[in-house]
Amino acid sequence: MPTRSEILDHAIAVVQAGEPLTIDAVARASGLTKPGVVHHFKTKEALTEALMDRIAERWETSMAARTPDGSDPVQRLRAYVEYALTDSFDQSDLVMFADVRLREQLRERWVERMDPWFGMSIKGPVQYRARLRAARILADGAWFNKALGVSTSRADEQNAIRAIALNLLGDSGIKGEAE
Repeated sequence: MPTRSEILDHAIAVVQAGEPLTIDAVARASGLTKPGVVHHFKTKEALTEALMDRIAERWETSMAARTPDGSDPVQRLRAYVEYALTDSFDQSDLVMFADVRLREQLRERWVERMDPWFGMSIKGPVQYRARLRAARILADGAWFNKALGVSTSRADEQNAIRAIALNLLGDSGIKGEAE
């Protein structure tokens, strides 16, 4: 019998294949009966929330690997920008949109998990904060479009785009506060 973690892996595969996230679809992908999935996830809501948490954990692990221990908000934002611009994304990264009835609670859960990486706690002059926000918005568009399967750039532009985003995060001559 697949473990809870293995069932979530199958749920990711279901979403990556473009299928609707349902208990039935996950049961088929897992080789289980519907009651077998319900044993681990009592409702579709519980399955969707667990899947969103799994995706958020994947993101957090990848971003944490790009930051030193005790990193400050600017370092975490840089890790997010690097991750969004250099990693691969697919439909499973859009799990917060998987069920319109759960969209608001999934959005709140996503923001709670990702907020430490988005640099919203950074203080300082407006020009400094605006540069950091611009880098974040660039990164948001990059991963979201990649997850949708929309081309974001030509291969010969990728390093230049990354350099522009990192320049926005760099020393602008305007100092801010990390927290």
